[in-house]
Formats: sequence, C-alpha cells, structure tokens
Amino acid sequence: MCICNRNWQAADCSERVCQFGLAHVDTPKGDLDHDGKVSNADDIVVDNDFVYPYGTTEQYPNMQNSDLQTLTNTAHYYMECSNKGRCDRETGECICYPGYDGVACQRASCPGYPDSCSGHGVCKSIKQLARSQYDNVYQLWDQHTTMGCECDAGYMGPDCSQRLCKYGVDPLYLDDVATVRFSTWDVGIMSTSSYHNFANNIFETKNNGYWALRVYDNHGEDWLTVPIDASATCEEVVSALESLPNNVVPVSSVLCTKTSFFKQNGSEITFSSTSEFYDAQHPKSAKHPYRLFYKMALWEAQTPAIFGELSPATATTPYFSSFQNRTANTASFTYPDDIYLSGVIYRLKMYGNPGKLRQPEVEVYLDGERPTLLIQNEKVITKVWTDGQAGEDEDYVADHCNGVTVRIGRAAGKARAYTDRTFPGLDVDGQQISYLTGLFQSEKDKLMNCLGASDFDDSNNIGVYNWDYGGKSYPHLIKLVRTVTTYTDGGYYAVIYYDPTATDIYDDSGSTGVFRLLNPFNPPDNLRTDQYEVYTTKGTLALTTELAEATFGFASQYIYTTNVSYDLNNTYNRFDANVPYDGDISCEKTATNSEKFRYLRHCLNTSDLFMVLNWEFPEYNPANLNMYRAERVHTYAPTHSVKDRWHNTLASNVADNTLSYLTHQITADISTNWGVSVGGTFFEADQSATKYYDDPNRAKFHVYKFFPAEESTYHYVNECSNRGLCNRQTGLCECFSGYTTDSCNEQSALAV
Repeated sequence: MCICNRNWQAADCSERVCQFGLAHVDTPKGDLDHDGKVSNADDIVVDNDFVYPYGTTEQYPNMQNSDLQTLTNTAHYYMECSNKGRCDRETGECICYPGYDGVACQRASCPGYPDSCSGHGVCKSIKQLARSQYDNVYQLWDQHTTMGCECDAGYMGPDCSQRLCKYGVDPLYLDDVATVRFSTWDVGIMSTSSYHNFANNIFETKNNGYWALRVYDNHGEDWLTVPIDASATCEEVVSALESLPNNVVPVSSVLCTKTSFFKQNGSEITFSSTSEFYDAQHPKSAKHPYRLFYKMALWEAQTPAIFGELSPATATTPYFSSFQNRTANTASFTYPDDIYLSGVIYRLKMYGNPGKLRQPEVEVYLDGERPTLLIQNEKVITKVWTDGQAGEDEDYVADHCNGVTVRIGRAAGKARAYTDRTFPGLDVDGQQISYLTGLFQSEKDKLMNCLGASDFDDSNNIGVYNWDYGGKSYPHLIKLVRTVTTYTDGGYYAVIYYDPTATDIYDDSGSTGVFRLLNPFNPPDNLRTDQYEVYTTKGTLALTTELAEATFGFASQYIYTTNVSYDLNNTYNRFDANVPYDGDISCEKTATNSEKFRYLRHCLNTSDLFMVLNWEFPEYNPANLNMYRAERVHTYAPTHSVKDRWHNTLASNVADNTLSYLTHQITADISTNWGVSVGGTFFEADQSATKYYDDPNRAKFHVYKFFPAEESTYHYVNECSNRGLCNRQTGLCECFSGYTTDSCNEQSALAV
C-alpha cells in the first residue's frame, strides 16, 4: 500500500490534489466511515486520508462568526476547488466553472472576467467594497469570495460599461412657490491660537500657509482646487473653485461670505442675535439684512494638540456644548482652561451645482507628508458643514399645503427648575417658545388636514381632519419656504406638534391651541415678519428610543449614542434593571445584544435618514435642522473605564467598570451644525471656580429616524433633469421635445 506524499492521492499516488477554498455551495459529506449513520460535527472521521490528512466531518462543521460565537451545522467549509470547479489530477490545478476564478475557484468573477469591469472600474471583494464606503465592515463567510465592480466616476452598471449623463433640476418641479435646495457649505479655517497667522512648514515665516478645497460632482468624482492662501479673500476662494476644469463649478455660480472671528474659550463661539456678521448678499444696509449665526463646540479644541477628533482622549474629555450656560450664578466662575479659537469661515453658496453632493473636504497636506497650514505649538482645525442647506436629489417633504401661509412667533415660556437649579439657557422669563402664527382659523384647519397622521397607525387619528397632534415619539416634519423669495431658496425643515391647551401664546386664529416648533427656527432676516409657505409629508419622523442619548461635536460627521445610566449608576435602564442596554440603536443583532430590541422602537441601519432632537427643551435644538443619512453604524470595543470619564460626576457610586460611552458611532453623510454634550456640564456654586460636573439628568438629545413616503417624494434632481433619456453609450442626454441644454433642464418657449 502506497503512503502518498502531501497533495498526492490515488492507490498509486499518481493523482494531484488541487487547492481548497471556502465552498460556494456545500452539502454534508455523508456516511464516510460506513457505520450506518451521519455523525455530528464533533466527531472527526477518515483520519490520515490523502485529501483530509487530519480528518473531516460527516455533517457540516462548526464555525465561528464575527462575534466568536460557535455556529453549528454551517456550510461553506473548505472544499477542493471551492465546489465550483473540477480538479485536473495531472496538473493539480482547478478548472473553474464559468463565472468563477482563482487558484481554488474561490472567487465569483467580476463581470467581463478576465477583462473585468470594462476598463472603467476596479474589481473588488465585497469586504473591500464595504470598506470603501465610509469604512463599513463586512465579515460574513464570503467576504473574500463575492466580487463586484467599483466603477470609475461617470460610469455605472454591473460591469461599468454604461455612461452617466449630466444632472439637472427638473423644470416642472419649479412653480410659483417651489424652490431648489442648492448646497451651501461653511468652510472653517481655524486654530486654537489667539491669532490666525498661519505658516506652511517653515515655522519662522508667518502668513504664508495655504490649503485647498476638494469638491465632488454629481457622479462622485473629486476635484482639488489650486492652493488657497490662508488669508484669502472671498474672490480668491471663488476663483479657485470656478477655475476647476470641465466646468465642474460654473463661472459666476458661487456666492461667498467671509467671516473672521476670535474668541477666548473656543468651545463656545456664539454669534448672537446682536452680532454684526452679515451675509454678503444681504448686508446690514439691505432691506432684509441676513445675520449669520454660528454656535460651535469643537471637541478638538478641548483635547491635546497631538489628537484629532477621533482620538483616545475624546471619550474621556468633558465636553462643553454650545447651548449651555457655564457661568453658574456668578461672573467669577471661569472655564476649566483658557481655550482660544480664531480663524475664518467662508460660506459658499454653490448655485451652479444642484443635487446631493458629497461634502467638500479641506486639504492641508499639499507638500507630501508635511502640512502647509500650521501655527507652531497650536492646533489647526479645519471644518466643513452646512446649516440646514444641504443639496438634495429628492424632496422628501414635497406636499404643498395650498392656502396656508404662516409666520414664526417667539415667546418666553414659564421657567422650570430641576433640583433647585434653573435649567441652563433659561432666562428669568423661562425658555423661549417658537410657534407658527399668522394663521386664520381656516388656514389652521387646512394645516391639520395637510399634516394627517404622524405615526404608522391611522386608527388613533382624531377629528374630522383624520390627523394626529404629533408628540415626542412621532412629531410632524414640515418644510418652510418664504412666500416671496428666489428659486435658490430651498427652504428649511421644521419639526412641529400641536399643543391644544396652550393659553400663554396665540397664533392669531382666535382659538386655543397652537402649532409649536421643536426647533427654534429663526428667519434669516431676523425680523420674524416674513410669510412662509408650508410643505408637509406623509413620511414619518420616529423616535428610535428615549433610552439612547446622542452626543457629538460641532461640524462633525460622527454622532454617538449612549445610555449614561448603564455606565454611571450601575443600572441598565429605568424600565428593567435586569436587562442591559448601553445605547446601541443599530439594527445589527448578535448573540450579545439581542435584548436591546425590547427598548428600540425603531433601529438605525446604514443608508437610513435621521435627525437629532431634544424634545424636553426645544430651545436647545439648532435653529436650522439637517437631515442626515447614516453612512456607517458601528460599535467599537471599549478602551476606557467609567472613572476615566465620569470622575467629576454628581452621580454617586461610580464604579470602575468598562466604559461603553462613545463606543456606538454613527457616521453621517454631512457634518453637524450643532454641538451636543451628554446630559450637561456646569459649575456648582459651592465648588471652586475651576470645578465642573457632568449631570446626566439634564437635557438629552435623541435620534429620530425618518421614513420617507414615496407619494410625498419628488426626485427632482436627476440625470437629464427627468426631461430626457440618457444615452448610456455616449453619456449624452437625448431631451424630450420642448426641452433643451445638455441636461434638458430648460423648457423651450416653443415647446409643442
């Protein structure tokens, strides 16, 4: 009897053994030892076989998932030629079936193999494709097996053989009141220095630092401007953008406003209603001057200079949010540290680039690995964000409530107290209340009818208008558009609910009850006399869970959810102390987190739309709301203890347990226009001036998931503007009769 060398088989050892890979398709091997039964995966049979020298199993083997949990009766184990090819016993090479390739036929071929992706893309594994989209993680059995094309910008299709056409605004979307939401980006070039004389990589020379802006088109292609001087004027920034090739940014399409600022205690930059910062297109001398409002609380301004936003110090740094009053009861109290923040902000209105565009990025490494924008011994911080004016392809709130116009009212509510301390941000007259006013009773009735149901249950609707008041779990989402404006004014989101018992504020209708705003919307001209058209949606804005609190820095794409009581008080949640819940709102279910779904009304997945709101204290919400899309929902392994973060807390019995705070992260498509701490940070009057505390019982923000309704959605920015067909071979629009331009976005006066 022959004892074959490794990778040889047969009675005379004349046949080669081919390579093994994870099987695309699999079946149990059956009764290999002929004992009349198929044993389970714990029994190893056929020892010293030429193909299986260490034995194999008759049933599917046990495997482990990404949580290291043992899975029984699993398929896709190692098989010769991955069960998608036959072995050439003479050469020991796999002859793969059509559609599979690799030495073990372990890959599902990309379209067009071996000339994959038509020369207009890159063939990647599903794991690589996931990572290329905001570092998403894919760890299932086929992570290296399932392949697909990542197309170059401007190409599409499974094999990247089809061209994309130019995007434009559907001319039939526009009417007497409908407007287009173009992208308006704020670009911040800042530092923690008391001055902003930036250098490049030569420390001795001041005022010669430079940066560049990377912008994206509708197809996802990135374009980098020429270097821009750190002290550039608006004209120089606009010139750099409009000088990009291929008419990426059309000439005379960008409007710019430059704001220079400096303030000590950089965690709180507030341009108040009395600020002298104005939009360049609506200056102080204009009939309707538009003031600019920024409230910034930057995590990077409070962590050591060696750390960026995502750093080991972030989770343990007490965070001062932009809405909090940190002066306690006397002017003698100061911040823990003297923090400076200075720099410039460029507001760029990109009126020649419609649609949902990827957020621009500031590049400061224009000399290899050496930064070209720095201040010695200080931290340079660059940010890009939008204040409720992100471009869009789809209008999710497109139902015009005909015959209804409103104004914005503001009033002081009654002050509230908590454990003998007035909530931060409340003046002596109480918190500010925003509401809709300027309504006749007939308009009020029409608005009720337009709003309809706020939740997914029509059986609890009320009144002849078959509608819901809206509440904490399911408020109403609307859009406000100025009645007299230009087509570039895309309007602003507002979240409202009806208060039927309000007696201290009135909406001019003469009846009790008002529509209150959850966000303290401040009309850009600050006059609060402008009339607004109201748009509604049949979509639903839904609270994910009241147990998970959101926290994030200003102008950040990273939003964290946490349940502070899980860390702080050694309790899991206030509903059931025996069931752990640490604030994870993701839809991913594992063997260790399945109990969370008892407390999640709605979970969050990648690609879901959401907002972040504070229900209890509306005045703490941003005035202008962003609609975010979750690009990644991820949980990191804990790296700190509870005492590392909460050593200054008012709560008692802080245990030295593993810290879950800032482990559950949502990566959004655009940056936040607000800063939100957990619970609240404040000074206590009986403590020293430099002593601060975290109070997790104070104002909390929660994630609200938006479920758009198809009947209320208008996809108005599209290839060929919805008024032509895209020729996939040439990438040119073939316009319908009566429509012209390369994107079919203009309607001819001679249309037939």
